[in-house]
Amino acid sequence: MPLYTRNVFIDTEPFVKAGLDFSSKTIESFKGLCGDGELKHITSTIVVKEVQRKISEQIREAVSGVADFRRKAKTLKNSNNQVVKNLFEELDQKLIEDEALHVFGDFLSASRTKIVDLKKVDANEVMDMYFERKPPFINEKKKNEFRDAFSLLAINSAIPDGDKIYVISADADHIAYCEENPKFISVDSLSKFLDLYNAHADNRTQFIKEFLDEQVDEIKQEIKSQIEAAEAYNDSAWEHSEVDSFSIEDVEDFEPEIVFIDDEECQIVFDVNVNYVVSVTGPDYANGTYDKEDGVTYTFDDATRVENGDREFSVEVYLSYEAGGGCFVNKDMQIIVKDLSGGIDFCVEENSSDYYY
Repeated sequence: MPLYTRNVFIDTEPFVKAGLDFSSKTIESFKGLCGDGELKHITSTIVVKEVQRKISEQIREAVSGVADFRRKAKTLKNSNNQVVKNLFEELDQKLIEDEALHVFGDFLSASRTKIVDLKKVDANEVMDMYFERKPPFINEKKKNEFRDAFSLLAINSAIPDGDKIYVISADADHIAYCEENPKFISVDSLSKFLDLYNAHADNRTQFIKEFLDEQVDEIKQEIKSQIEAAEAYNDSAWEHSEVDSFSIEDVEDFEPEIVFIDDEECQIVFDVNVNYVVSVTGPDYANGTYDKEDGVTYTFDDATRVENGDREFSVEVYLSYEAGGGCFVNKDMQIIVKDLSGGIDFCVEENSSDYYY
């Protein structure tokens, strides 16, 4: 697909999906391209305020989580271990929040973002869109459709006739709006857009994708190994149940997206679906005895439940290389399945079926 324009609008949703991590390689790559003038980031005052609000909410939630930890771990309060003592240092929530907002401000500045206000938006046009149920007014249950409408029309006012802009969002309302407006080109993720840009701007992309095609089996095996090596727990209503074991039966095909590339290395990201089988054992409440006086069910045996399922994981691949003679030499590939450090949560209920043994 050709690159139709260098104008890019990123909705709030991709930033939130990225965990508001403005140091991620994907966002850093986009910021660098904008800073170098290769791309032009255009956003609205509404998106800026929405992201700022999300950042503030995230910080408040994080600080609350620390406070909750301290309440539950009072026995450690007088520990002499410096690492543990640091967990009980007072947190200045306002200072932390201001710093987080400053990071977002630095991103906007470094990416030379053009922020469009609502002065050129016609409120009558917004109301016409609402009553005629035109995108983004396609879901009456969503409370932010008006914000979306004002934001998209503000962006539209900043794009001259004959020009276009990529809209980075997986939101159905934004996608529907793009389908009806020739100025707007929908791409559902920033990584997918960067892959499109790199394919257009860099002839190394083809070499990299051919190399990845050759390494698919190795990549899948590494994904399987990393997931199976992770801790696992059963996050269900079945009290005191534990995961006995789990295994990955299949790693499905995936679409790699190049988000960063230079003369020595590149970063590839993708989401991949895996099929698993998990075995969980816990108290056999179904055959237990309920004691009315104590208000508890006493069990005398365990039950084991085996389930099959599938889930999606995000993967990052770092590839370093030297290019020569039309091919890569001294290739080094690092594969990272994200978010495994906290363990994998399964949800197996005791009575979800009759498979007990």
